Amino acid sequence: MKLPSTTLALAVAQLVTLALGAPMIGEETSTPLDVQQLQVHTQERIDASSIPSRYQSTLLARRLLHLSSHGDLITVFPAAGNLSSRIPPSVASTPIGLPEYIATCEEESGHAADPTILSLKISTATRNAEAGSNATLSLSWWDEYIHRTGRAPFAPANLPRLSLTGYLEEIRDEDSPARVLESCFLKKHRDSVMWLPGRKWAAHEGVWTRLVVQEAYWIGGFGDKNYIGWLDPEEWRAVRREEWEDVRLPGEKE
Repeated sequence: MKLPSTTLALAVAQLVTLALGAPMIGEETSTPLDVQQLQVHTQERIDASSIPSRYQSTLLARRLLHLSSHGDLITVFPAAGNLSSRIPPSVASTPIGLPEYIATCEEESGHAADPTILSLKISTATRNAEAGSNATLSLSWWDEYIHRTGRAPFAPANLPRLSLTGYLEEIRDEDSPARVLESCFLKKHRDSVMWLPGRKWAAHEGVWTRLVVQEAYWIGGFGDKNYIGWLDPEEWRAVRREEWEDVRLPGEKE
């Protein structure tokens, strides 16, 4: 049945006024619609759903880094001619990403924003870095969300993830003593005692390294509610512990 245009227009107008909390057309009311109040309420709703700023997102990203225990470390194989005989020639100059244990163990050395990695000299990432490759560490909140809430997210794509790009460098004992790194790293990874650097009984020869972060890329979730884009490197390094401790990621309890 086709409604007359006037009837259709009236129905639309009624739906709009109902959505705004105004009385229905033709309905008597003793209280006139307070337009100013409606505008304030609407503005409050807009403010409440505003996208976090880049700096607010940087705080969330630093918290994500600190709470993460692992991530995918991506390096690039050497160019053809510099590959080991054990590596297929077809992967020359190709990126490879593999999971790695991480922690943030240099709060006191000025490298609090650079993740700590127990690098094994036998590992692909370590060999590629020694050959001159830069490195990227990819982190997400997906697994941690499930661990903390006990349920799968409605849409993992709406949860934060972070990409940190830079280079690996060995941590000198004068910057961060080995005993400090060991104590910190073992809190997150008790099994890593089997690979501690300098131990004769270690399964593989290891070395303490840090990913020196030069650039950080953040996806807070869906773009209509979250910041997506590059973070400022200076802001990334300037964040204080008390700042990222004061924010919460999705699924965290207050």
